Amino acid sequence: MGETKKDISNKGVSLKDDGNYWYTTEELPKGNSKLTKYDLLITPKSGLCRILSHTDIMYSNSFGNQLRSEFEFFEKALTKKYGDNEKYDFVKRDSIWNDTNYWMMGLLKKERYLTAFWSKKNGSNLPQNNIKNISVNTIATSSEKGYISLNYEFLNINECASENEESLTDNI
Repeated sequence: MGETKKDISNKGVSLKDDGNYWYTTEELPKGNSKLTKYDLLITPKSGLCRILSHTDIMYSNSFGNQLRSEFEFFEKALTKKYGDNEKYDFVKRDSIWNDTNYWMMGLLKKERYLTAFWSKKNGSNLPQNNIKNISVNTIATSSEKGYISLNYEFLNINECASENEESLTDNI
């Protein structure tokens, strides 16, 4: 079982209830200064099983240079700590946004991807007792703005996701 909501609150973390076992906070005890928002999935039986963290929305030119640079910062830091990753950097076949000067537009239209995954299956050196996988993603909010998202999933993610799904269908 992951940490409970009470365990996390006892560490001085202020959690805002967003519903369906999701909680938001602006900082964690071991957070990174570039990350300004954290969404935590904490279920009653499984405890903490997922942390989604985000940077502030930033300006990026049409080539995505600034956003890609921020992605590389996180990718290098995570690779240094956890080793090998599986990286996807591609534009969908037949996309009209395949020219480099349309990098951000392709990302916005979900026809371009820049993401990296760390998992034991990929040969990453994740801690044995808790982290199942980590991902870092680029997300566009417009053709000139975007942010980086980090996703940490713990070994109890499957049980936790089932618990969350049950809560979503309780009143149907």
